[in-house]
Amino acid sequence: MNFKSIPVLFFLFFASNFLQAQKSYNALVYEGNKKFDSKDYAASSGKYLEAIAEKSSNYTAHYNLGNSLYKEKKYEEAKAEYQKAEKFTKSKYEKAAALYNQGNVEIQGNKPDKAAKLYKQALKQDPYNEAIRKNYEIAMLKDKEKKDQQKNGKGKGGGKDQKGKDDSDKGDQKKNQKNGKGDNQKGNDQGKPNQPQKQENKIPQEAENQILKDIENREKETARRILNKKSSTMPQSNEKDW
Repeated sequence: MNFKSIPVLFFLFFASNFLQAQKSYNALVYEGNKKFDSKDYAASSGKYLEAIAEKSSNYTAHYNLGNSLYKEKKYEEAKAEYQKAEKFTKSKYEKAAALYNQGNVEIQGNKPDKAAKLYKQALKQDPYNEAIRKNYEIAMLKDKEKKDQQKNGKGKGGGKDQKGKDDSDKGDQKKNQKNGKGDNQKGNDQGKPNQPQKQENKIPQEAENQILKDIENREKETARRILNKKSSTMPQSNEKDW
């Protein structure tokens, strides 16, 4: 008779512990949210960590911890929490939020190409989310600007190489003339006949600079048009109040 009652008692004990853990988890998340709302991000992070210790396989605590770390500018740690939260999502909207905030982290790290990919994934989960769409447009624009700057930087470096080559050719020309190919050639090497050649090199460079300036102005105008659509100038954390 006593043996039959043991499973019942064990079940009640297990259920009681489970409910207590659930209550503790929810209470810790709630306390963390209160600390977050008061902008005490270090304290809110501590509460979310305690909640995760109670129940590690839950979206909410990981996601909210990511938001706290993001506010503390601990971007890589925040990204790790958003990635954990993504694994425990129960809806496409939760997944979109986790992906969106991973994109925000990449923007902070000046990686607009990676940010754009994450925003695009988030849009697949939540296609009508205007905040995600606007940040996706900004990331694409930033990525284009970054690639153009890198391209222009390489172009300037190439110009230096060409200039070095030209100087080397001039040195060879002087050397040949010095070895004796006529007094007229010596005179040309020393004086004004070489000036028009330098002037010809200078004009295309100025034209190129003007073209680059025009491109930059057009890109700035494009950015203004996008930002005038009420898009955020810097992606912000998509926080949720649970």
